[in-house]
Amino acid sequence: MSNDTRDIFSGLKARKPQYVLGTENGTKRTSNVTETKIVDAVSDIEDNVAIYLEKCVPVVLVRHAEAYSIDYFKDCSIAVCLRVKGYLFRMWRSDVYCDEAADIMCTFFRTASLPDMTDWHCQKIYSEDEEKDADKLTVDNEDFRYFSCADVIGALENIIEGKSRSMLYCFAKDNGGYVQIRRCDKDTGPEQAYKVEYVRWTEQTPIGYRGKMSDFRLLRSWLWDLIDVDGLPEPIAGWEQFDVNNHFERLMFRFLDEEKDER
Repeated sequence: MSNDTRDIFSGLKARKPQYVLGTENGTKRTSNVTETKIVDAVSDIEDNVAIYLEKCVPVVLVRHAEAYSIDYFKDCSIAVCLRVKGYLFRMWRSDVYCDEAADIMCTFFRTASLPDMTDWHCQKIYSEDEEKDADKLTVDNEDFRYFSCADVIGALENIIEGKSRSMLYCFAKDNGGYVQIRRCDKDTGPEQAYKVEYVRWTEQTPIGYRGKMSDFRLLRSWLWDLIDVDGLPEPIAGWEQFDVNNHFERLMFRFLDEEKDER
């Protein structure tokens, strides 16, 4: 028997793809990936519309945080897709032309290295275990899979009556978004106050608003418009706009910093 064991698992490894290249707007996939195919896919981005290079075994950054894909789009934007503690994020930037995009993706293919993402935008996509096109209701950290419009209003009523402390309603219409409402029990004002965070996902820059209010009738009416009327309501007067990208970027890197501290 030969003592040379260098290739003893080569057949098994060869059958297990390390990367998958998606072209033609993600409808065509191949695990037979080469740098030439990556460059060709990037060069044909006008026809492909969107391409992605997915690593079958994601790059682990720290525990519970990993990068699994680099995507490139017809509008010359590129994104690194990450999974952080069960949530999907993408770090993206625009004005990345074909030569640079091909270099980033080929480097990822050769060495599993990621580009420097300083000053890139950060966007939360959706939870791994939730349907992207399904509404979701969470009350006091308890998820409800089956619910009606009346249940969403009922969740707010429970907050008003002091039976619950918070609710999160994720909606799918238009480009989707969420509204989070919390009861301010420690507030010392003469009237009960509620904190509201309202985010609308968009194709490029998400829009977010935060506010604190005590007019529960106005809040109830606004929430009903959100769940029952076509289109999305405007924020209530007095709510302040905030940078959603920056918010989730800090959230993601807080996760990463926490994991580094644990090591």
